[in-house]
Amino acid sequence: MRFKDFMQADLGEEQQDIARTLSKIPPTHRELVKGYRWKFHAGNTLNGDNQHIGYMDDKNKEIALAGPWNYGREFTILHEIGHRVWEKLIPPEMKNKWTMVVRQTKHKQNQEPEELWCMAYANFFAKNKIVIHDHPEWHQFVRSIVNAS
Repeated sequence: MRFKDFMQADLGEEQQDIARTLSKIPPTHRELVKGYRWKFHAGNTLNGDNQHIGYMDDKNKEIALAGPWNYGREFTILHEIGHRVWEKLIPPEMKNKWTMVVRQTKHKQNQEPEELWCMAYANFFAKNKIVIHDHPEWHQFVRSIVNAS
């Protein structure tokens, strides 16, 4: 038995899924959510908040995620981590470059650059890609950030 499998044997299915998802991203990105508890909501949006599918609470070290019908849970986990990567690891000049990449991309959702970054980040690592967020130039940009991490 591989060590990774041994370590995950005591975890519940949900925790195993989280561990598998985290294993896909660079260690520096995993460190950004180390020690956080994961809380899942059953609906399309968070309980008591019909505008959001996730949040990260630094004070209580908690990440809450809904289970929207149009995105897989893996995608939403990666999306929330994308927010933290944006906040902590992407320098302003790269954020400006990302904004230019987004402006030049056709057939995308009309959202702010940070939200689209999180969609691109999640899509880059997720097993099941979301077509509207699947742009070669976005993958290239995410790859440049991942390689720099």
